[in-house]
Amino acid sequence: MTRPPRSVASLALAARSPAPLALAALAALAAPRLAPLATALLFALLALLAPLRARAQQPELSARASSTEVEVGEPFTVEVKALVERGAGMPSDPELRVPPDLSIASGPSIGTQMKTQLSGGVMTTQLGISATWQIVANKPGRYTIPGPTIVWNGRRLPADPILIKVVPASGRPRRPNNPFLLPGGPLHGFPWPFSGPGGLLDDEVVEDEPEDQAPELAMPSEPAPVVFLRAIPDKTTAVVGEQVTVSFYLYFRENAEMSEPRAAPTADFLRHPLLEDPRHERPVYTRVGGHRYAARLVDKLALFPLKAGELHTGSMQARITGRRIGARVLRESNDVVVRVTEPPLAGRPSGYVLGDVGQFTLKATVQPRQIEQGGSVAVTVQVTGTGNFPQSLRVPERTGLEWLDPEKRESLEPRGGAIGGFRSFGYVVRVQESGAVDLGKIELPYWDPAQKRYVVESAELGVVQVTPVAPPAPSGPPSGAPGAGDGAAGSAGSFAGMPGLRTSLGPYSPPATLPLDGAPFWLLLAAPPLVVTLFGAGDRLVRQARERRAAGASSPARLAAVAQREAEEAAAQGDLGATAAAIERAVHRAIESATGLRSRGVLLAALPDELGQRGVPEPLSARACEALAACEAIRFEPAAQEGGAAAAAALLEKGHAVITELARRKPA
Repeated sequence: MTRPPRSVASLALAARSPAPLALAALAALAAPRLAPLATALLFALLALLAPLRARAQQPELSARASSTEVEVGEPFTVEVKALVERGAGMPSDPELRVPPDLSIASGPSIGTQMKTQLSGGVMTTQLGISATWQIVANKPGRYTIPGPTIVWNGRRLPADPILIKVVPASGRPRRPNNPFLLPGGPLHGFPWPFSGPGGLLDDEVVEDEPEDQAPELAMPSEPAPVVFLRAIPDKTTAVVGEQVTVSFYLYFRENAEMSEPRAAPTADFLRHPLLEDPRHERPVYTRVGGHRYAARLVDKLALFPLKAGELHTGSMQARITGRRIGARVLRESNDVVVRVTEPPLAGRPSGYVLGDVGQFTLKATVQPRQIEQGGSVAVTVQVTGTGNFPQSLRVPERTGLEWLDPEKRESLEPRGGAIGGFRSFGYVVRVQESGAVDLGKIELPYWDPAQKRYVVESAELGVVQVTPVAPPAPSGPPSGAPGAGDGAAGSAGSFAGMPGLRTSLGPYSPPATLPLDGAPFWLLLAAPPLVVTLFGAGDRLVRQARERRAAGASSPARLAAVAQREAEEAAAQGDLGATAAAIERAVHRAIESATGLRSRGVLLAALPDELGQRGVPEPLSARACEALAACEAIRFEPAAQEGGAAAAAALLEKGHAVITELARRKPA
């Protein structure tokens, strides 16, 4: 089989990024005369196709509902996902608008997404966001929910609309559909309110209840009356990367309904959920402060510390409605503090990466074992076990081997209370040497918390047989020419192209030249690189101008102004709910523009302190919090939604005053 010229193979690789184009162009200048012409023409074609490929990188949008047929008053969720290629700019600001007879109960809950796929030997990675809303229908009928929208590169892009059929309430038990916000999406079907055999307790029937089933969950006193949340860790000391399991229990002794649950933030931990379906968890009985309580496991997390120090998991929150405690009472679990240290320095093996903790085994495969010089082999290394799996492996470094970036695959899931499975790394290794080439071995040092010692796993890659490729034969004088057989053949070969000796006098006749020889040839050769350079510079200027326009369009001040205009339109129509939602967005954007603080992620009770730390005067921060509290009450409390156009105008005036004063401030 005829091997393709090395220059053509280089061009195929150069098509993936602009930088290799310049390197290949320099290589073309040193090639024979005809090769640079083909190379330059191919470069020009690639340069013209590159902008078309860049313009085709649009976000991949998808939207779906948890159910397409629901009853009146039955909650359901709507989710949107937006994925883009790495480096194309992250989507942001998801938004959902619903028809008048539907209402948004909660959301959006925003998370991140990553999708990796292998196509045609090239691995591509997509990054993006997902957002989830909980919707409730108030009237039967068929509704078309407009597709959720996201902002990308200064433009708001919509997903496909969603069709929902709402039927009258039948009185049958509803499908539980309360989104319990955790990584990977909501836990659909969380059973609220608690009901069924043994689900509730009352002090008047304590004598008829069974014996205490979980004395280990008993407490000497009640953190809060009647209903409360409690977080219980399996350990409070660990090393970086060691699993800490935290179980969240709801203690209750009367009928209670839970809404607006918020998981513990666990900002300093890598988290994995361990509770697959809370509906399968039965309550157990215990004693708290002299009262009999039912305790139900509502969440269980495997947390892996990311750094050393005293790390806080934060509190799980929910609003509880009950006969004895009232409506929508906020309940918070205790904040678990874990003291995290690094594994000991004594005996630490070379190459250990902080955070590689668990119990692992290493297995490697190499295919094929026989190649030609300059070819490639596929090396797959699989790490199996339990714990905090390594994010990368250290490969053998030696001359003649080139290791490309690996393709990662994994399957991790709860196994007996621990996170286990496998993570594989697929490498492509180019071999430039010939003969029996030893690829070496890959080692994985990690800390075993069960044995309290370091362990080094290794996998031998073995030997690859590489067949040498013969270099092209050098050109020389034809056989029989003068000097072909004497000892000076090496030096005479350099003058083989010179004309022979003249045997008679006569005028000099210059040799015939090619049509493109001389200046026209060099001008034609230099034109494609110059065109590529000018085209690239123009493309960069256009892209920078677009980025500047996109940054201005998506700035917090700009978004605050847009939300304020939406509030004015809603107030003019007398829509109090829409006015409250728009004023709330405008105040949050104005706070972000004035202080740099993204206040949507801050509890309303803690917002004045955060604003004070950023130099906002106390009266202004108090008015901002009042406006946000008023918006929240209008959106979530039916009693506060009365008032119509007058209430909307008053709310608009209050929000406008706060936004105007915040706009006068500069970020610290």
